[in-house]
Amino acid sequence: MKREMIPTFAELERHKQMVPEINPAAVIAMLSIKNASENIQQSILDVLQQNYHLSEGKFCTLIVLHQHGMQGIAPSELAAKVGVTRATISNMLQRMERDGLIDVRPAAQDGRAKVVSLTEAGCNFMEKILPPHYLRVSKLMEKLTEDEQKQLISLLEKLSA
Repeated sequence: MKREMIPTFAELERHKQMVPEINPAAVIAMLSIKNASENIQQSILDVLQQNYHLSEGKFCTLIVLHQHGMQGIAPSELAAKVGVTRATISNMLQRMERDGLIDVRPAAQDGRAKVVSLTEAGCNFMEKILPPHYLRVSKLMEKLTEDEQKQLISLLEKLSA
């Protein structure tokens, strides 16, 4: 939601006359969080798309696989962690396997099940792109002091609970 689309305090006060439970400051705060989140996310995704040809879904998938190391993860668990459907993860994995980033193999305990892990090329790719990615994120957060960052984390965790 773009800043100009966030209602004014006065507009929300008018709505509050009809629904007294409306808290104008809370509405503006939540919409401001959403706006900031979208702006930050877009600036990060633009770089990932332009420099590495990565969609958000593919990047999230690679991060989860990178965290699981060589032991890998089941495609259904991977889909759940990334927040996509099994069909979506299946299509994404086919393309990533074709590109040499991942390996899909039978699970050790059950040959019918599959396990997905990064290939050596996939690991090298992630080791190449993660440090500059984390640096970009760090630079975005430099607008806040370390204490403000910790306070923001605490507040966002409180909202999410």
